Amino acid sequence: MELLSVLWVVLSVPYLAFTVLRLKYQLHMLQLNSYRNERYSLWLKTKGHRQYRELLGLLAAGALLIGGTVANYVGLFLWAVIYLIFIQARDKTPPKKALVFTMRARRLFAVAILIFGIPALLLIFLVLASPSVGDSLKSAVIAILVIYSFCTPSIMMAANLVLQPFEESKKAGYFKEAQTMLAENPNLIKVAITGSFGKTSVKHILNVIMEEKYHTLMPPGSYNTPMGITITVREHLKPVHQAFITEMGAKQKGDIKELCDLVHPQYGLLTAIGEQHLETFGTFENIIDTKFELIDALPAEGIAVLNFDDENIRANAYRMKGKVVSYGLTSVDVDYSAKDIRYHSRGTEFTVIAPNGEEEQIRTRLLGRHNVYNTVGAIAMAHQLGLTLRQAKKSLTTLPPVEHRLELKVHANGLIVIDDAFNSNPVGANAAMEVLGAMDGGKKFLITPGMVELGEKEAEENRKFGVAAAKACDYIALVGVKQTEPIKEGILSAGFPEDHLFVAEDLNSANTYVYGKAVAGDIILYENDLPDTYNEK
Repeated sequence: MELLSVLWVVLSVPYLAFTVLRLKYQLHMLQLNSYRNERYSLWLKTKGHRQYRELLGLLAAGALLIGGTVANYVGLFLWAVIYLIFIQARDKTPPKKALVFTMRARRLFAVAILIFGIPALLLIFLVLASPSVGDSLKSAVIAILVIYSFCTPSIMMAANLVLQPFEESKKAGYFKEAQTMLAENPNLIKVAITGSFGKTSVKHILNVIMEEKYHTLMPPGSYNTPMGITITVREHLKPVHQAFITEMGAKQKGDIKELCDLVHPQYGLLTAIGEQHLETFGTFENIIDTKFELIDALPAEGIAVLNFDDENIRANAYRMKGKVVSYGLTSVDVDYSAKDIRYHSRGTEFTVIAPNGEEEQIRTRLLGRHNVYNTVGAIAMAHQLGLTLRQAKKSLTTLPPVEHRLELKVHANGLIVIDDAFNSNPVGANAAMEVLGAMDGGKKFLITPGMVELGEKEAEENRKFGVAAAKACDYIALVGVKQTEPIKEGILSAGFPEDHLFVAEDLNSANTYVYGKAVAGDIILYENDLPDTYNEK
C-alpha cells in the first residue's frame, strides 16, 4: 500500500473518534429519554438542533478539501486537524446526570458503532485509501463522510430498533420474575403512590412512619419506572419485608397500568393532578385518566387515600371500588386535615386531625405548604394501616428533607441554601416562593431555569412564576437565555428592578453572579435544575 493510502487510514482516526463521541452523546440523550425513540424524536425536534452547531464549520472545511487538495498530503493533514479541532472544542461541561453505562447502554453503543463504523471504514479503506481512485470521487466520499457524522441521531435510533426485540424480551423476563416475587408473599402490604407531583416526598415520609411498625422496602430516590421498581424487587425484596412502598411515574397513558400489573397494590395514594408532562400526554384528560389507572387497579377490599383539595381528584373519586379516605387543608369535609400551620427556618409545624377528632402536633424539618399536604397524606395512609398519630409524630421529628426538594442547608459561611432542584411544576414553584417569602433573614436570591414539559401552557405558567418570584426575591438569576424569556417577562412586568435580574447562559455563570453578591444570613433558593437535554450551550 502506498504511503498516501496508509496516511489516509491513519489520519481518518480523528474523524472516527469525533463521530464515536457524537454517538456517545446521542446515547446519553436517548437514555435520558428512557430509551424511547418517540420521546427522543420529540427532543430532537424541540432541543436537538443545538447538536448541529459544528455542521457549518465542518461543511466549510469539507469545501476546502473538496476544492482540490483531497489527494495530497496537505489535504490529509487538513482532514485530521479539522476533526481534532472539533474534538477539542466540544462542550466539556460535566453533565448533571451522567451517562450510565448499564449493560443495555453498552449493547446499544456497540450496535450503533457497528452501524456507523462498517460503512465508514469501507469507504475509507476501499475508496480513500485506494491509489487508483480519482480525486473527484474522493471529494464526493469526503462530503458523504462529513454528512454521515451528523446522522448519529438516526444511527442511534436504528440501533435501538435493532435491539428492541431483545431488550423487550429481557425486560419481560425480569418483569415476570419481580411480579412472581411480589405475588409469592400474600401478606405483603403493597402501597403505591402517584400524582403529578409530591409522590417521591410522600413515599419517603410514609416509609419513615411505617418503619415504626413494619419492616419496609421502597425503591431508592425517584425510581418510579417498570425497570426501576423491577430492579428494587429482584435485588432487595426479602421474606422479612412486611410492606412495599413505591411511587409510580408516568409520561403517557398506560404507564401506571403497567406498573400496577407488576405490583398489584392493595393501597393507593393520589397526591395531585397537574399539567406536568403535557407534551407527552397530549391532553389534560389523558393525565387524569393515567393517574386514576392506579385507583382503577385497586381491589374492592383496598383503600384509596385521595387529596380532596384537588377538584380533579375529588370529581373522579367514584372510580374507586373500595374505601375512599380523603385528606386536604382547605376542604371542610375531609377525613384528615391540618390546622395552625407555621413555617420557620427550622422547618414546619402544624396540627393534624384524624377522622375521630384525634389531634397531634407535628414538627418536621420539611418546608412548604405542599409538604404539609405530603405529610398529611402519608399520615392518613399510615393511620389506615394501623399506626397511631403519636407514632407518626415521633418518626417525623427527625425526618430529613428529601434530597433536592426544598432541602434546607446552612453553609459554613453563613449562607442559607434551599435546594428545590428536582423537577419543578406550577404548584411546587409557587410553594417555593411562599416559603422563600415567609423566611426571616437577609437578602433573598433565586436561581432557576423555569419549568418545562407543560405543553402549550409552559410560557403562561413561567410568566406567572416570574411574577411570584418578583414579589419574593431581592435578586434573581435565570439560567438559559431562550428558555427563561417568559419568566423574565413576568419578573419585569411586576416592577422588579432590572439591575437585580441576571440572565445566565449556564448554571456556573448564575452561581458566580449570586455568590458574588450574597453574604452570611442571605437565602439562596435553587428552583428546578433541568436535565442535560435542555442545555442551551
